[in-house]
Amino acid sequence: MVLEFEPFTLDTRERVLRREGKPVPLTPRAFDILLVLVQNSGRVLTKQEIIERVWHNTIVEESNLARQISTLRKTLGRAAAQYVETIPWRGYRFNAAVRRAQDSLAVLPFLNESGDAEADYLADGITEGLINRLSLVSGLRVMSRNSVMRYKECEPPIIGKELDVQFVLTGRFRFLNRRVIVSAELINTADSSQMWGSQYRSKRSDIFAVQEIISNDIVEHLRLRLDSNRKRPKANSEAYDFYLKGRFFLNKVTLDGVRKAVDFFTQAIAKDPEYALAYAGLTDCYMGLNDPIEAKKAAVKALELDPALGEAHASLGFLTFIYDWDWSKAELELRRAIELNPNYGQARHWYALYLAKMGRHEEALAEAREAQRLDPLSLPMNLTIALVLCFARRYDQSITEIKRVIEMDANFAAAHSTLGLAFAYRKMCSEAIAAFRKASALAGDSAEMNTYFDTLTAFSYASSGKTRQARSLLNTIANQPGASPYALGMIHAQLGERSLALDWLERAYRERNYQMVWLKVDPALDPLRRTRRFQDLLTRVGLA
Repeated sequence: MVLEFEPFTLDTRERVLRREGKPVPLTPRAFDILLVLVQNSGRVLTKQEIIERVWHNTIVEESNLARQISTLRKTLGRAAAQYVETIPWRGYRFNAAVRRAQDSLAVLPFLNESGDAEADYLADGITEGLINRLSLVSGLRVMSRNSVMRYKECEPPIIGKELDVQFVLTGRFRFLNRRVIVSAELINTADSSQMWGSQYRSKRSDIFAVQEIISNDIVEHLRLRLDSNRKRPKANSEAYDFYLKGRFFLNKVTLDGVRKAVDFFTQAIAKDPEYALAYAGLTDCYMGLNDPIEAKKAAVKALELDPALGEAHASLGFLTFIYDWDWSKAELELRRAIELNPNYGQARHWYALYLAKMGRHEEALAEAREAQRLDPLSLPMNLTIALVLCFARRYDQSITEIKRVIEMDANFAAAHSTLGLAFAYRKMCSEAIAAFRKASALAGDSAEMNTYFDTLTAFSYASSGKTRQARSLLNTIANQPGASPYALGMIHAQLGERSLALDWLERAYRERNYQMVWLKVDPALDPLRRTRRFQDLLTRVGLA
């Protein structure tokens, strides 16, 4: 348990007091006294009560307690007087507002012990279903699927440390006489002790109900609360089975997997036309297939069926932001998604990008860090922090963050590409081009990718004053299919060719180029900002 009173946190598990994240040295006895006071905040404790709770059956003089209190006050510093109040002739009272920090949980991948590899989708489905349900619990921080799926075989203390969680939920299932037997355990990561465990037997078609029972049992054990307004409606059992298969293939993050997922989600809807989650799954598929029209249709339908589906609100908000340029509606949808499911890291990730593009950089950074906290091992979530810093023109900090992401996975092409962009804004041309070449090698050889990285390289040359090299590459790019008019505008802006740059940006506006959402904050366009044409363009996009 972690107790907070500004600017301190008191970790009862590790027996550590921290001030703004940094450990504060305390003797074991002083820690015990502080813990007793904090746990009874606002209440007067007599000296004898404190002595009994801290020293138990040992005989101790009150002067000993007074010395410990004095030491504690020195440790707490200037604010000690407001924290630890002496009540003459009686004892002491802790006056600061104390709150219990969020409980945190990682649902580890359930193990398929059926001997049937084709039932792997069911293991993933149980895991993801529990994550989704427990994410709706007030006061519980739940790790995302992306961060937990690599921990099939790992000791709880290691997981607790790496994911910063107090508890892990483990489980397994097998089949017996046409029934499914699901076992689950809740484990304290501090000492690997089992806090709760149970076994459930049901028909295979009732696996949805089993997930709900497990969720409710955990909520009850942790003494938390599941908002009844956020409980998800039950689906037809056959539809749910198709839905689980759809999620299984979508999570493979391959083109073939996404196409198979579309087929399974469609079959789920055929079995249960009012199954909102299946429409939400289709939304994710169509976004992966870069089909915003179908994605938006599916998201709207999902919300017609279940207005409390946070995932669908998030997807609709992102689509509205990127393609419709309806900024106020996009923000409403993203904020609604977070309100409905505060543990949905993707919503915070998208909202951080939205805020960054609106120029609200501090808010964007806060959301990006929260997304990272919910999904600490996700490469895109970690990279979002770097992007926000980059467009806030904090290039050195951005570069530091990107290098940390590359340490997580040196083959993550998007990190090298973002690193190149930060170097280019910093006018470090050779470093930028080296990063772009690395990203290009990792992204694979295709005409579209070659054009993209040629454009970034030309921008690096232009921003660093290497005009001849930039123009030479620019002539090649202009004749290549798929060249981004927005990116060409960036290059001409850096070359000082403002009229030509604005012509390309006008074309990007007419084509509804998705990069136009960066118009307000992109440092590459700074040479254009004072021109009347640019201000007019900014107004038409709705970003003035």
